Amino acid sequence: FVNEKVLFSSPAISVSTSSFSREKESHTKRKKIPNEPSDKTGSSMSSIETDSGDTPSKVFGMMLRVVRLPRVQELLVILFTWKFGFSCAESVLLLKLQETSFSKESITYMRTIVSPLEMLVPVLVSEYTTSTRPLDLALWMYLPRITLGIIACFIVAFAPPTEEVTWKFTGLVIIFLGFQSVLSTSMFTSQMAFFARVSDPSIGGSYMTLLNTFANLGYLWTTLVSTRLVEVLTIKNDNNVYLDGFYLTSAVCAVVGVIWFFFMRGRLKALQLAPLTSWRVDGSNRSAMKSVASL
Repeated sequence: FVNEKVLFSSPAISVSTSSFSREKESHTKRKKIPNEPSDKTGSSMSSIETDSGDTPSKVFGMMLRVVRLPRVQELLVILFTWKFGFSCAESVLLLKLQETSFSKESITYMRTIVSPLEMLVPVLVSEYTTSTRPLDLALWMYLPRITLGIIACFIVAFAPPTEEVTWKFTGLVIIFLGFQSVLSTSMFTSQMAFFARVSDPSIGGSYMTLLNTFANLGYLWTTLVSTRLVEVLTIKNDNNVYLDGFYLTSAVCAVVGVIWFFFMRGRLKALQLAPLTSWRVDGSNRSAMKSVASL
């Protein structure tokens, strides 16, 4: 929206020469206030520049100190690897159904139907995400989420062509997407609750934003790799597909996910039990991060 200024014209007012001269004379007799700043805005800006000596080097230096924390490094390893187990099924399933059974518009409608769950789930799981161990919820949802990836393979295998799609199959896909939305939203809420708990309050939202950025990078690279594996492992000749790489990639991701769960579960629990002081950045340069968080 654009703020518009409306200018009003006023009638001309005639001023006598004598009154003007008296006003001018009284104005010249006023005493000037000593040391009065001529530009208040300039003085305030100069004080801000004097008080704040933050530079980009200090900001990036603080970011680097956060990444160097042992607990943060352990968390980054988890964030970069824990979504690989279900990355194929969740990123390729709808594309496979679009090839065989549903149009792009139909898939959009089905996702719209289950979208309210994404707003309802955080409320329902708030009892767990506000506790001192919010990642327990993510661990509970991990293996069921991998199981959905296996079920996705059966849905694709038995998906009918577009002209033979029934309401039963459509309802099955909607129910599947609903469960998938509940599990993924629960894990995301659990993750964000943990970030909020361990973030250094003296730094502000920059700490939490940094962790969330690494979490997004973990999602992106696992999705990219799994999607690429589907293409590489698919064996086809012209229009004949002899081996669909989706099934093999989903199986590989599921096996890796199960191994990850039993291998990294203990480390994930240990991170929750670690004292909050192990996540803090000590030092006198925190003001640099505070200024970034306030932008």
